[in-house]
Amino acid sequence: MTPLMFLVGLAIGIVGGYLAMHWWDQRKSTKFLAVTEYWVFLPGLELPSQDEVMKLVLQGNSPVGPPEGLLFSDIRLHIALILRSKNPRIFRPDLFEEYIEPTAELLTLMSESNAVVKIRYLSEDRLHSDSHLQLLPYLAYAYAKLGDGKVVYDVTSEQLMTVADLAGQLKKDSNARRPDFHLNVIWRRTENGGRAETRGLVKKGIPELFTLDVEPDERLLVTGLVEEAGKNLWSSDTFPSEIDVESYNDTFRLLLSAPREGRSQVRIMRVQSA
Repeated sequence: MTPLMFLVGLAIGIVGGYLAMHWWDQRKSTKFLAVTEYWVFLPGLELPSQDEVMKLVLQGNSPVGPPEGLLFSDIRLHIALILRSKNPRIFRPDLFEEYIEPTAELLTLMSESNAVVKIRYLSEDRLHSDSHLQLLPYLAYAYAKLGDGKVVYDVTSEQLMTVADLAGQLKKDSNARRPDFHLNVIWRRTENGGRAETRGLVKKGIPELFTLDVEPDERLLVTGLVEEAGKNLWSSDTFPSEIDVESYNDTFRLLLSAPREGRSQVRIMRVQSA
């Protein structure tokens, strides 16, 4: 082999290796993932039977119908019982993020719990329906009712609630597919103020949003804009590069970065009036 051929081969190898790594990085950053997970805190140590749960969820004029019922045999649906004696850490509210602020009632109810029913639906394949969004909240309520549970934690949206609160939401509007049921915007404090971040978009396989740091006095405006952007994405078939949102008689343009590792950074611009 001549020196020239060696150099050409080396160059081709380097370029090929770079392209392969770039393709792999892109594949990782665009890989689909949808996750919805609930924890139901129970005072007892036994998992209510699936037959009883199915009967309760599907009975009468239940808003959970055949499309949702099919998910009971879907391998992407996972239900397990976690005992406090073996996993005490998940029963400690002090380990939650600071923006999750349990009430005194919730703290008391959690301290009286001895087990958690973990209900999770995870898909790495693109979803053809949102039946899981309807089923899982009703599943969580059914396990709580049959197991005398008092607390439910929406792990994906990072929302802690009483079972009564969950029941109230379902009674108010039985359509659990709606974005306001699953979408949560949290405020994370930072050294430079804080930033808004969504929780719950990943239930539909949509990248979560997070802003750049902003001043504390902009919290209300920014969280409102991000929430509206999240609702826009909830009903969209594509992930746009920008979204316009009306707020306080003004128009703001939210520029969304290319998703990476399930997240997209948001830059907010005020659109100047003509």
